[in-house]
Amino acid sequence: MADPWYVSLFKNYAHHYDNESFTQGTLGECDFIEQELGYDKKLKLLDVGCGTGRHTIELTKRGYTVTGIDLSEAQLQRARQKAQEAHLDIPFLQADARNLNFDRCFDAAIMLCEGGFCLMETDRENEAILISIAKALKDEALLIFTTLNGLFPLTHSLDDFYGQVIDAGSACADTHFNPISMRDHNTTSFTDDANKEHSVTSSERYYIPSELTSMLEKLGFSTIEFFGATLGAFSREKPLTSDDFEMLAVAKKQLSDDSLIDLYTRSLQSGLQERAYRLIFSFFCNLQTQLQQQYPQAKVSSLYQGYLDMSYLALVPPRLEQLGLKLAIVYVHANKGFEFWLAARNRGLQDSWREKLRNKVYAPYLLVEKGPGIDAIVSIGLEGNLSFGNQHALITRLCDTLDLMLTDLEKLLN
Repeated sequence: MADPWYVSLFKNYAHHYDNESFTQGTLGECDFIEQELGYDKKLKLLDVGCGTGRHTIELTKRGYTVTGIDLSEAQLQRARQKAQEAHLDIPFLQADARNLNFDRCFDAAIMLCEGGFCLMETDRENEAILISIAKALKDEALLIFTTLNGLFPLTHSLDDFYGQVIDAGSACADTHFNPISMRDHNTTSFTDDANKEHSVTSSERYYIPSELTSMLEKLGFSTIEFFGATLGAFSREKPLTSDDFEMLAVAKKQLSDDSLIDLYTRSLQSGLQERAYRLIFSFFCNLQTQLQQQYPQAKVSSLYQGYLDMSYLALVPPRLEQLGLKLAIVYVHANKGFEFWLAARNRGLQDSWREKLRNKVYAPYLLVEKGPGIDAIVSIGLEGNLSFGNQHALITRLCDTLDLMLTDLEKLLN
């Protein structure tokens, strides 16, 4: 049985591939990817259909951990060679994107310059690629990919488009676009790395946004967005139109309610969450006792446990009570940090005191602006590293900061 057209095309077509016009926009495209990732270098990325590794290598140079996969061993050999020349250790794996052997391993996936998707000869095979990627991604992961824009051939001649493209290694002609199947069958001529000329009949699937939205939503993706894919200049400022040959898709994998409960159950079964929370609770009990002893004239509230987002105690000296104010010691769980908040008895007083203090608050204190769920008027964080291993020392640090803030508040509130 003859190889599929995309296998024949990439069997010995790597060096010439790197000279194609559509492979020259790597830097700008990686700029966009970084922006979408929030420049978080801790994320593990998967490059699907990585080809000769241009995006994989560039993102690795920028500090990301990237795994590149491709069906073509010739393309992967070129990718490994380029990585070695750049002194980079990158896993480039030969794999079929329709059946990836990964299970919730990656924080994000990219699939650019088609990357296999829309090159398959059946719709089911194309969809299998998305299914396989979804399985490889963690919950709340990001998928960024480009694909052929189905709006383009409905309003433009593909022969005219390809006639304007001059590439070093390949050319497409004799297009036959079927608006029912949204497939184009064309003749792709190319020169391989041995300088031999070849010709294959390709079958490429064009997609419209609503089709992709339906497919991705079934796989648990949300906030699915589409943009025009401009070579080397991906941007959220470029809306998708029928004039764009390719579309750029950005989709976020949503954590389902059942997945969320499963993760929560597994975390409880590990026992770590319960042990950590018991430690925090015990620490606040000791802190409460210390505050009652150190400030006998003040009221000390009971512990507010929150929803694993924050826990806090409030200290209310007589002076602050007269003004309808209190001072809260807040532990922010997600940040492993303590903050001190000047807060009020109610929202009205909170708004009033914020305006009274607007031009009086100085560093290191911060005036906290009004907003949904905001309870602080003035705040300051506890400086330095936290160690729960010596609770006495940590409580002493908290009380010292509390003393300093109470002294400074006397000046602010007069």
